Amino acid sequence: MKKSVRLSAVIFFVFLSATVLAQYPSVTFFGGANMATTDVKFGSVNTDIEDTFKPLYGMNIGALYEYVLNKDKSQEIAVEGGLIFENKGFHQKLEEPSYSHKNRTTLYFIDVPAYLKYIYRFRSLNKIYVGAGGFVGAGLFGNESITFQYEGADPTSNSESVNWGSEGDYQRLDYGVSGKIGFLSHRGLNICVSYDHGFADIATLETEEAKTRVFRLSLGYTLRLDD
Repeated sequence: MKKSVRLSAVIFFVFLSATVLAQYPSVTFFGGANMATTDVKFGSVNTDIEDTFKPLYGMNIGALYEYVLNKDKSQEIAVEGGLIFENKGFHQKLEEPSYSHKNRTTLYFIDVPAYLKYIYRFRSLNKIYVGAGGFVGAGLFGNESITFQYEGADPTSNSESVNWGSEGDYQRLDYGVSGKIGFLSHRGLNICVSYDHGFADIATLETEEAKTRVFRLSLGYTLRLDD
């Protein structure tokens, strides 16, 4: 918990300092598709059960605010941050001779990313960019849908809301590193691919470890605020 507070403070002061030096501000509104996975481990030895956790497909929507710190004829250095609402989680499918088990867990988070970006501008004024940084996130709500089916019997399903906190199903706090690459047209169309690699263990059981991974494809519109 203390590490996450320090990380949040660092991100805040970086952007506070950058605001004083920044120019050419812009905001990007976007939405898109997610491929979320959860790196689950039970103890120090890998088992076959860990291989049953598969990607969960979902969505992302948000807004990012960008400040240009340095600009010349064809290159820019900028910082960017904002809010992203998106799903994380996993889809588990376990098949045995006598029964099958399916678990679809969808966790909805609000994430606060921070990026340092390098931008290359073509003569056409179109741009390509790469960025790297980190994120801090908080779990808002979620749902767990489980289906059991034993041989010769009808399937049994159960769906319930996720409980957060140390006494619940998952921890709310998430944080990690993030990277992105994208294309920005001179008309404002913004296409971006990004990846978040979570460091926080969101599992509540001492015998289990769960860390989030999110691959994100987003389409948005960037609006210059100094025009």
